[in-house]
Amino acid sequence: MRKDARPIRCAVYTRKSTDEGLDKAFNSLDAQREACAAYVMSQQHEGWELLPDLYDDGGFSGGSMDRPALRQLLADVKAGKVDVVVVYKIDRLTRSLADFAKIVDVLDAAEASFVSVTQAFSTTTSMGRLTLNVLLSFAQFEREVGAERIRDKIAASKAKGMWMGGGVPLGYEARDRQLVVVPDEAETVRHIFERYLEVDSIRTLVDRLETEGVVSKRRTSRSGRVTGGQSFKHGALAWLLKNRTYVGEVVHKDKVYAGQHEAIVGRELFDAVQQKLSDRSSPGSAGGPYRRVALLAGMIRDHRDRPMSPVHTRNHGRRYTYYASNMNDDRSASALRLPAGELEASVRTTIASWIENSGNLAALATGAAADEARHFFAVCSEVARTIILDPVLEARCQLRKLDMKVQVTPSGAQVTFDAGLLRVEAGLASAPHETTLSIPTSSEVFGHEPRLRLEPAAGAPPVANRHLVELLGRAVAARQELLELTDNMVAAVPITRLRHLQRLARLSYLDPDIIRSIINGTQPRRMLARDLWRLADLPLEWTAQREMLGVSAI
Repeated sequence: MRKDARPIRCAVYTRKSTDEGLDKAFNSLDAQREACAAYVMSQQHEGWELLPDLYDDGGFSGGSMDRPALRQLLADVKAGKVDVVVVYKIDRLTRSLADFAKIVDVLDAAEASFVSVTQAFSTTTSMGRLTLNVLLSFAQFEREVGAERIRDKIAASKAKGMWMGGGVPLGYEARDRQLVVVPDEAETVRHIFERYLEVDSIRTLVDRLETEGVVSKRRTSRSGRVTGGQSFKHGALAWLLKNRTYVGEVVHKDKVYAGQHEAIVGRELFDAVQQKLSDRSSPGSAGGPYRRVALLAGMIRDHRDRPMSPVHTRNHGRRYTYYASNMNDDRSASALRLPAGELEASVRTTIASWIENSGNLAALATGAAADEARHFFAVCSEVARTIILDPVLEARCQLRKLDMKVQVTPSGAQVTFDAGLLRVEAGLASAPHETTLSIPTSSEVFGHEPRLRLEPAAGAPPVANRHLVELLGRAVAARQELLELTDNMVAAVPITRLRHLQRLARLSYLDPDIIRSIINGTQPRRMLARDLWRLADLPLEWTAQREMLGVSAI
């Protein structure tokens, strides 16, 4: 029997690395919380009492302490509201030894402790902390060894030509862990390969297939959700045309093996398509199957006259491309970096808009006869169309003809070209006319690194952020679902699901000006769907909301 009659207040912390499945009736967070609640109940004779507050981090990695629920939990511990933190396993709290040491310091300072339901030890002693550190080290070692074994198994299986799972390509279906040809889809695949040899580019092929009603593979998930069946996009077609699965081969990294599945496309047709794809690639580039034609390569430098080269990085399976300062010869200043796709689009729009301006062209056509001026205007219109609409190779060629250069500085970017060369293209006498245009940028700090962000080019129509718009739609749907719940239904809904709906629904009560700006694409560039979803202290007053999110009243 405890001598101290004061109850021991227990807070349950749950975490899941991804938000997948959080909308289900019973998810991982529910399972963790039930196990922890049962453990606390088993310790009632010791005076343990479960606090009603929820500390759930759904969709957050354990490799960082930047988690809303964890921050709130540590704040409550510091305020003396929590005596024991209960988790299902130690890796739910953190996967970092350094972060764990910080958490233990907070607990010790508040005279609180930590309990793992499946790993019984105490953090109040040096031996307990040593045990936890050893467990974390072995957990990391176990994950790494397991990953190595899986990689070795996949490599050995693919060397035997076995299909090792993943997305099933159009033309096949997975049956008994093998790829089996689907005749109708296989005919579609052959048609796509043959069509590509008839057109001039993948862009044209996209339009042709959409006209013919050719769509992507339809897939039905275990939950019955049907996806696919949509018109092909450029990237999906490029991947399909390069997929060696269609010639009965299996690829592992840079090695190719004969597969155990049946081929759909003949070797001669496949090789012809690969040759055409190779011919259409950027001349002289060497980036392997993921190489990208860089519009500004060789034409862009930073303020220290260092060339800026296209580089890329991967995050969560997505590939991001940038132009970054070449640090080989000059490391005295930090590298500048701008997103490649946005910069290229801004350069195209900025120059094409200048060329399409009748006042600019009238000044350039000074001294030309009426017929010559009309011809000059027509040529300039075609040049602008090439720059803004044509594929990268053609646009790059046209920009080189104008002797275009881009310079990036810590405060912005400028594009310079010789507008007088437009006269040469129209057959008029040369008249040098160097023109410098500014590309709108803003400066932001990411962590400790200053970076430039591109603003929409002047005259460019705003583009709505798809993720923000989808978040608003989900918020309205969540609000409707909550309004339709009766008291009995609310009691039956798992607490994590209810909290998920409530968190979404509050975004449906955003100021109408904020909602309009998101739908119109005029919201601040810094406003991201992930940050808006994580916002824990959104005020109810509309004026305060606008001030917090940086949105002006419309």
